[in-house]
Amino acid sequence: MFRLTNWVIGIAVAIISVSLWAYINRPQPLPDWPEHVTGFAFSPYHAGQDPREHLYPSLQQIDSDLALLAGKVTAVRTYSVEGPLAEIPRLARNHNINVCLGAYLSYEEGRNAEEFPRFIEIAKSNSNVVRAIVGNETQYHGILDYDDLISYLDQARLALGVPVSTAEPAGIWHKNPELVEHVDFIAMQILPYWQNMEVNAAVEYVFSELQGLQQAYPDKPVIISEVGWPSNGRDRGAAVASVSNQATFLRKFLSRVPEYGYIYYLMEAFDQPWKDDIEGAVGAYWGVYDVERNPKFEFTQPIVPVPEWQLLASISMVLAIITFGL
Repeated sequence: MFRLTNWVIGIAVAIISVSLWAYINRPQPLPDWPEHVTGFAFSPYHAGQDPREHLYPSLQQIDSDLALLAGKVTAVRTYSVEGPLAEIPRLARNHNINVCLGAYLSYEEGRNAEEFPRFIEIAKSNSNVVRAIVGNETQYHGILDYDDLISYLDQARLALGVPVSTAEPAGIWHKNPELVEHVDFIAMQILPYWQNMEVNAAVEYVFSELQGLQQAYPDKPVIISEVGWPSNGRDRGAAVASVSNQATFLRKFLSRVPEYGYIYYLMEAFDQPWKDDIEGAVGAYWGVYDVERNPKFEFTQPIVPVPEWQLLASISMVLAIITFGL
């Protein structure tokens, strides 16, 4: 009799477990991904490649990545013109993709002396370079003197016929109003995951930050130079890195941004494994496409929070029956 009771309890627990899994993982309807997005942050590194080791993608790999994005995106944003990355504007032109060209700047003066002139040359010689970003979070990370950044910005604005800026989080722009005088637009980096934001509050937070900058500097256009959510990695407070949360954030953001008309660059096109020892595991998982160039979530179908829930529920059911039945 006791053994039979245990079996009944085990089956009951299994049924409850499966029911909970099914309830939690009901498909969540989300706005469809648009046919065209404004832009992607574009770092075309593949598995085993690392710019710190000067291990770059081949021109064929870069061209293949651009071909995958062709017809889906208006522009890509780059971060450096070192090595084969200098060829991105030329290759992108063949796919009717514009480029927001980036120059990587830091305290490495020798590298800056090579990077910056090459950046200017490439921006001037490619008609599909529509804007330029001089340095990426150099003030936020403290990797370039402020006066040096101003000098590079002033040189670029004199040399180029396209709008020029530098990319920083909103806080840097608010703390340095004089920096705004040396740019043609404000390029704001905003990744709510790093602010420990719950995903359903994150989209509203993005637009609140944007409007705050626009109100502070009404005479300068504001663009979103990075916006996104990671698909894997450690949790930060209420911010959970998962594929379903990445899909939720991006699809909700993309449904709202046309109301405001901001130019934006999604962070990012492809997963970058080389970043995992810079930002922790999460650094490798900001891509909409994984390192093999497969989309990580559905662009139009409802999203299931844990896609493999049925397998996990089955395991839970078996464990419950075994535990109580023996």
